[in-house]
Amino acid sequence: MLHWDDPVSFIHSLSAHDRRALKALEVQTVGDLLQIFPRRYDDFSHLTSISALQLNEPVTIRATVKEIAQVKTFRRRFVIIRATLSDDTGSIGATWFNQPWLLKQLKPGDEIFISGAVTQRPRFGRGFTSPLWEPVSDETLAAGNVAPVYPLTGSVTQKAIRKLIKSAVSETELPQDWIPEDVLSRLGLPDIAAAYRFVHIPSTSAEAEQGRRRLAFGELLIYQLALRSARREADTAGAPVVEFDEPFAKKFASSLPFELTTDQKKAVWAAVKDMEAARPMRRLLQGDVGSGKTVVAAMLAALVHRSGQSATIMAPTDLLAKQHAISLRRTLAPFQIPVLLLTSSSRVLVQGGEETKLTPTEARERLSQGRIVAVGTHALLEAGSSPPDLALAVIDEQHRFGVEQREALIVSSRSDGKVPHLLSMSATPIPRSLALTMLGDLDVSVIRTKPAGRSPVTTRIYLGPEGREQAYDLIRREVAAGHRVFVVCPLIDPSDVSGAKSVEEESRRLSAGPLQGLRIGVVHGKLPSKDKDEEMGKFVRGETDILVATTVVEVGVDVPEATVMLIEGAERFGLAQLHQLRGRVGRSSLQSYCGLLTTEDQGVAERLRVLERTDDGFEIAEADLKLRGSGNILGLQQSGQAIFKTARFDDLELMAAAREVSAELVSQDPGLENHPLLKQVVEHMRQTSHGE
Repeated sequence: MLHWDDPVSFIHSLSAHDRRALKALEVQTVGDLLQIFPRRYDDFSHLTSISALQLNEPVTIRATVKEIAQVKTFRRRFVIIRATLSDDTGSIGATWFNQPWLLKQLKPGDEIFISGAVTQRPRFGRGFTSPLWEPVSDETLAAGNVAPVYPLTGSVTQKAIRKLIKSAVSETELPQDWIPEDVLSRLGLPDIAAAYRFVHIPSTSAEAEQGRRRLAFGELLIYQLALRSARREADTAGAPVVEFDEPFAKKFASSLPFELTTDQKKAVWAAVKDMEAARPMRRLLQGDVGSGKTVVAAMLAALVHRSGQSATIMAPTDLLAKQHAISLRRTLAPFQIPVLLLTSSSRVLVQGGEETKLTPTEARERLSQGRIVAVGTHALLEAGSSPPDLALAVIDEQHRFGVEQREALIVSSRSDGKVPHLLSMSATPIPRSLALTMLGDLDVSVIRTKPAGRSPVTTRIYLGPEGREQAYDLIRREVAAGHRVFVVCPLIDPSDVSGAKSVEEESRRLSAGPLQGLRIGVVHGKLPSKDKDEEMGKFVRGETDILVATTVVEVGVDVPEATVMLIEGAERFGLAQLHQLRGRVGRSSLQSYCGLLTTEDQGVAERLRVLERTDDGFEIAEADLKLRGSGNILGLQQSGQAIFKTARFDDLELMAAAREVSAELVSQDPGLENHPLLKQVVEHMRQTSHGE
């Protein structure tokens, strides 16, 4: 028998093709392979005759190959294989692309199972396109079964990955369950070994869902226990007290170029009261895009500095960290509060009106002196990168960080062992139903009112070629008026077979065509940090008119002169993410616009009309939750590695159960000493990084 941690190469009877597939999947162990979960299932469990086939429905037929041949094509290196299949009730065609080896594997007279959906194509008429096929004589992977559909990598096929995972499930001694048996029994869930079998080799769709629910509950339970464990440790250590200086707070507020909104004042006051106590603050500041969360963080950092201590602000990307540093310099400079930017590529100190670039040694030395506001990315988590008098840790876009990353800032480098207060900020609207179950360790402040002087963003869906030309007319008018434009594309490379626009090719197309003569820049995640900063700097300074980018601009990019956000392939994004992107414009009194370029599919357009109707992020998040429903990963983060692999948006019952069970376990066994396997899994969760 194989074991969970055995190298994946131990799987029995691997072929050369299997080994290439495993290399492409980048899995190291058998457990890694079994952790690749299906995206969905195709039900091929019922055989259908050719005469009974319906369009666009997953089916399996048993048929004989009547003829098979390569179809001539004018495209080089493009192979089309066409077969005619028959049974007692009729015949039908099947077409495969770029699979020339089929001519050797299939011969007239062969009896095979074909699994797929029948489509109507202009050239080939009614038939199967790239269906799965299996010899009748073999044990089938798809035909006659509920077949898992896995996310694919490179040249790995569904057939190859199904074969590998089925072998692994059959040969592996699956791990002992770490969830107490009485909990599983109470919730009607199978043990973990059965769950893996159900998920990967289900006999019915209901069985597959039963297995997924067990794995999802495990993820949610561990997440809750990790949060409770971190909270318990912080509470035991205690926190530094930050005394509130009311005259200074009033002076700081009056120095701002705008009046704080009522929601901002409430958020500041709630945090101030928390930090006056010796118990570490754990507060989430939720605010829609452009609602002014950074100002709240800046004011709290100023109050901490006033008390003689340090604050840190951590962002998930260099771009956002640098944006925060610029904002903090403006608000903190009148009070001579030093700001140190510390990322993997930048170490800049702003103090006394002067900006100084530091070496790594100089940066650590300045941090060690304390009484500073440090801004950075994951670099702040490295040894010696937190001030010894750290009293407040602010994490922006908190859902992009794992439990251990969030707690690493506050497992203190303070000599007194106290744990700093924590303020997590998120511009991703989290529906109340999710917040109640997933953010149980945090108190929540919400900023709903946006600062005065900002114009609402007009949102419009642009359909088809005519809509696209209208969108380009808008861009040309806005650039002529001296304003700037974002164009966001889903991908970086032009290799996407589903037709999504790529950043590089879209930039070239716009430059040579509809936006010829305008200055166009490009930003995406694969650009070196220096080049990314240079392109962003040009856009901020107005040296380029249009920035074609991926969702790297989703958070933190503040360009008041930008008045248009045009999103290519809008149907490929969730509503909440589209709303987040929309928040990059409308950051001044200038009238701003968000254009959603999409197909002429009315169903797609109807989903997007939510954004035309409202700019309330929380209403949009609730709509997103309902529309996306099952089948979508519970990704509170908008990018980066997903915290959950099997839990979904609509698993509210499981979330509530996980919260209840975690509370019971911690109450009865605070250190989980009586549940050693469970404790081990929780510790692993706390050490797992989920950031970008």
